[in-house]
Amino acid sequence: MPNAQLPISPDAPISIPYSTFALLSAFAAFAFTIIVPTMLRDGDTGWHLVAGAWIVAHAAVPITDPFSFSVVGRPWVAHEWLSEVAMYASYRAGGWSGLIVLVGVATAALFALAAAELRRWMSARASIIALLLLATGLLPSLIARPHMLVLPILVGWTIALLRAREHDRAPPLPMAAAMLIWANAHGSYVFGLALVGVFALEALLAAKPSNRRTVIQRWGLFGISATIAAAVTPWGVHGLTFPFYLNDLKALGQINEWQPSDFRTFSGFEAILLASLAFLLARPIRIPPIRLLLVLGMLHMTLQHTRHEIILVTVGILVLAKPLGRAWRYRDTSFSNPLPHGSERLIVAFLVSALAISLTAYRVAVPVVRTETKGIPVRALAHLPPALRYQRVFNEYGFGGSLILAGIRPYIDGRTDMYGDAFTLDYFSIARGDADRWHAANAKWHFGWTILPLRSPLVRLLDHDPAWRRIYADDTAVIHQAVPTYRANR
Repeated sequence: MPNAQLPISPDAPISIPYSTFALLSAFAAFAFTIIVPTMLRDGDTGWHLVAGAWIVAHAAVPITDPFSFSVVGRPWVAHEWLSEVAMYASYRAGGWSGLIVLVGVATAALFALAAAELRRWMSARASIIALLLLATGLLPSLIARPHMLVLPILVGWTIALLRAREHDRAPPLPMAAAMLIWANAHGSYVFGLALVGVFALEALLAAKPSNRRTVIQRWGLFGISATIAAAVTPWGVHGLTFPFYLNDLKALGQINEWQPSDFRTFSGFEAILLASLAFLLARPIRIPPIRLLLVLGMLHMTLQHTRHEIILVTVGILVLAKPLGRAWRYRDTSFSNPLPHGSERLIVAFLVSALAISLTAYRVAVPVVRTETKGIPVRALAHLPPALRYQRVFNEYGFGGSLILAGIRPYIDGRTDMYGDAFTLDYFSIARGDADRWHAANAKWHFGWTILPLRSPLVRLLDHDPAWRRIYADDTAVIHQAVPTYRANR
């Protein structure tokens, strides 16, 4: 009987459609984010939340600094305002648990999009390996800050550009509107605009001479539309130059995430590089020249500044998926063909959705307590005498966000772009124990207290200064208070 359905052998591989593979990948990423909340370890989360609260309270984006005492009133635009409002809304709705769920949803969307694209070109096993490498690269940056909320946009944008080149056309013009969200959520949108230029150049070089005019017109129209959309921010066209201004700040070299990659100890990034080299060298892989230059350019950016690792890993995996998939093609029937009936897919989707809702309910029902980290001096702030909260403080750079969240105006915080090179470099000199600069700053600001890391050189200086006395210390932070009588005698 030709129409009879043969029984499935117990030894036959289970076939799962691409959509289910993407759904399962998204759930795995969401579950990890919810169950193992690692994104609350960064102090800058504090000032992002307070910025979101300020925007909601005033129904406007701040254009001058409302948080510090040292440069209060200085021009500053909260260029990531959309992410900050989303972060504050989730925090207001569910506390730290709500913020974790928000990051978890963004991470799930990122992995769903990446998994679906990887499975178009790579086997199931290879796709899983690629997703594990992606997770390894993202883990150091899995913190509650705006960049995590725009990563799905970066992935979707890259996939759309790859699809446009695959079909030898320009991206659909309405897609340029995505820049309205991206540009108001995080500064990485400039890289998205650069990607348009990269793929437009590839399209131009691949086009026949008779078609190059059309390529220039269509890709040019899309690029101009995306740029115009990216300028619709509180900063307007000035926002387009902000990432370049930030990248040129000399003070960034003093900040961990802006420092060059460090290979003195084995890291996840090194594991990714070694695995990538192993795959690329084991079999002949042909990468289009422009895309090869793109990958090398992103590698250069990452070696300069570790914070660019997420861009290299995220975009690099998508760009290399096709050539890697072709080079490592082998018989792999699992995760490839659709299930016999659509009902099975609906059941899987229902079960995964139910599990995700259950995990969300668990995370909200079991409140998360933000623990002590090197950037979050929870115990020290809890022991701070109330009278000192309203006196001027000289604080560790990484503690600034936590101080703002606690309602304390800091001397400095993570907004290096606002403080500028001169102020920030002077601060780091003081933090390294420059006594002359410290005395000059204290003479200007008349600090009432300091909060610094235990091993700060300035802590040792203050311990031997009769004008200061240590009033609290733990393994994260030390608080010194100015001696009023000594100051009065002077």
